[in-house]
Amino acid sequence: MCEENKPCCEKPENLKGRPEDCSPEQIRKCHGDVTEHPCAPKDDCCK
Repeated sequence: MCEENKPCCEKPENLKGRPEDCSPEQIRKCHGDVTEHPCAPKDDCCK
């Protein structure tokens, strides 16, 4: 879960938009073979 003063993205240097807009290829590049993007907002994170 994100904290208010921290960005949600685990690798903001690779982020070109919002984490939820990352392509599967970009997610693999940053996080390897995962089933869910760890940077995508969950619940009320980063809203």
